[in-house]
Amino acid sequence: MINVAVAIATLAVATLLIGFTAMSDPSKLAELAVHNPTPLLIQDGLKSVSAVISTVLILALANYLHRDNSTLLSIATGFGFFSIFCLVINATLSLYAISHATVLAEGAGRMGEQLSRMIGILAIAALICDGLWYLLMSWTALKNQGLPKRLCYLGLGIGALSLVPPLGIIVLLLGMVWSAWIGRVLLRETEAV
Repeated sequence: MINVAVAIATLAVATLLIGFTAMSDPSKLAELAVHNPTPLLIQDGLKSVSAVISTVLILALANYLHRDNSTLLSIATGFGFFSIFCLVINATLSLYAISHATVLAEGAGRMGEQLSRMIGILAIAALICDGLWYLLMSWTALKNQGLPKRLCYLGLGIGALSLVPPLGIIVLLLGMVWSAWIGRVLLRETEAV
């Protein structure tokens, strides 16, 4: 359930504090980093919290589905951890860019552009790897009836949508539903034991 709260906070910061205009225009994003970096700092903090929560979730699901000691589950787990790695590096580079925003805006324009491009590439890589984790983990769970079928289908849908980065906002919204649902499933299983 914490994952849902972090996703809601991330969505609120992105849409209300940063805005779609700044997210789609690197010059406006750079201007925000110079004059009002707080929303960007909050967003990077949320990325770090999300990375920790995702690590716990990936490990919990790998443990929950451990009876299927398949290569597919291992590959899914690998994609999940690589997604987290990309997210952490993205947040780290973003924090670096924010802390050096004035210098990057004034004289090191080319370096700022390269840094911005790298941050964007890492964000897309994190989204795609996360999508592959959803796909492979959901397929494994569906194949072995490890999770409710509808939850698996939702995970497959989220995974497929994640492979189209412009649909990231839809993935975030559906991910909230999936996170709440998987949380309930795992909590019920824990209570039964």
